[in-house]
Amino acid sequence: EWPLQRYEIINHLIKKFNYLNYLEIGVRDAECFWKINIEHKDAVDPAPVRSGEKLTNYPITSDDFFDLIKGHDIKYDIIFIDGLHHDFQVYKDICNALNHLTPNGTIICHDMNPLFFVTSMKRGFDGIGQWNGDCWQAWAKLRTENSNISMEVINTDHGVGIIRNGKQKLFNVKDKSLLNIVDRSATWHLLESHRKELLNLKTVKEFYNKYD
Repeated sequence: EWPLQRYEIINHLIKKFNYLNYLEIGVRDAECFWKINIEHKDAVDPAPVRSGEKLTNYPITSDDFFDLIKGHDIKYDIIFIDGLHHDFQVYKDICNALNHLTPNGTIICHDMNPLFFVTSMKRGFDGIGQWNGDCWQAWAKLRTENSNISMEVINTDHGVGIIRNGKQKLFNVKDKSLLNIVDRSATWHLLESHRKELLNLKTVKEFYNKYD
């Protein structure tokens, strides 16, 4: 049992910063969405299931959604990214979300701290309950290239990433053998050997101390 669930982190930040507008990318069955306490909620999912079908007001892909609001001054206080669990898509979703975030806003990303290689593969397979995908690789990329945001992963619920406007010291990969030989992306070996620093991993207690 996790000490803290993703929706509890989201609700805590909503309360702390008096947020009004929430966007969720990847609603699925709306298990998280219906637990969020905020004035206005938008849901994006091309294939929601069960109660997610009733609650998703944008039944389209995240790419199509961001194309739809492109050029419009539409901003959200808090954006939760839990859509397609592939690194390239998560990276795009985060970059697009940053363009539609209020100055004091927060982006939350799920599945940023997979504990097992088998659950972090790009494709999930039958017979496995949990599938994190390689979302964490998008996180690793941003940790090495964008110094104008602050990034930390709370060590609970498969890794809950928090991104806000600010500054961060970029993570420097000293041992290049820990990078993918083809595209220089992060490998599982890099995560395993530098998990705390690469993700900027924080405990639940540290989360509460920072955002009390």
